[in-house]
Amino acid sequence: MTATQPGAAIDIVAVGKLYAQRRGTANVALRNVNLRVQSGEFVSLVGASGCGKTSLIRMVGGLAPYNAGSISIDGNPVRGVPKRLGFVFQDAALMPWKTVRDNVTMGLNEIAKTLSKQESRAKVAEQLELVGLTKYADYYPRQLSGGMKQRAGLARALVSGPSLLLMDEPFGALDAFTRLRLQEELALIVSKANTTTLFVTHDVDEAVFLSDRIAVMSASPGTVKEIVSVDLPRPRLRRQGLLDNRRAAELRDHVLRLVMEDQDGKLGPSTAAAPEQPGMLDAGATAS
Repeated sequence: MTATQPGAAIDIVAVGKLYAQRRGTANVALRNVNLRVQSGEFVSLVGASGCGKTSLIRMVGGLAPYNAGSISIDGNPVRGVPKRLGFVFQDAALMPWKTVRDNVTMGLNEIAKTLSKQESRAKVAEQLELVGLTKYADYYPRQLSGGMKQRAGLARALVSGPSLLLMDEPFGALDAFTRLRLQEELALIVSKANTTTLFVTHDVDEAVFLSDRIAVMSASPGTVKEIVSVDLPRPRLRRQGLLDNRRAAELRDHVLRLVMEDQDGKLGPSTAAAPEQPGMLDAGATAS
């Protein structure tokens, strides 16, 4: 895989998000969200539905405004869509009238003018091979399975060598077996790249397998209640390898308990400690 530039660093400081309602009132979706994502890090956002995970990742990507605080990438305030950004949605959002190759080529966008036709073709071919779609380069989206569409969407997001990859429930609509395969493929890709990744998921096992850290969000309004360091060795290329891993089970149970506590308040304190790495915790204060 072609070497990429160092991954971007993200700073989210005291961010809030309001949605206007009738009669001059507002719904506070996010309040005092604080999170720092280091260069090359894979961080997952986990929490109950409605906690603002998607709103937060869209604000980082410049696709939605925020009402308080600041978001910066490599020290530059986010005003509009940042450069060298790859975005993968739950829906692959492929252009139905374009082939897989042409859809991936669209991902070159801002660097296309710096490349010769031969270089562009080589980059696209490299990404298609990486996601296992070389044989399907001339297929149209209607001819692909759901998993293949997501592979194409991932190739399109990565083809320009982005410094930041934002992924919003990219495997959420897939069947369980396809989802597991794509998690392993993403883990392989991440192991070869310097790209910083911010990943939204409801699947705690997925978050533990892929992440360096997991930011657990509380709801009403959303904020970061705890950041859990995933102190498991890398590379993690097979989910099978974590099935019997005691530490992986502890991390999963700890994160699940944090999410469930926020939903019904009936559970007691967490029993599976997940120590943080010094200097890497930037969790937000709980909402008042």
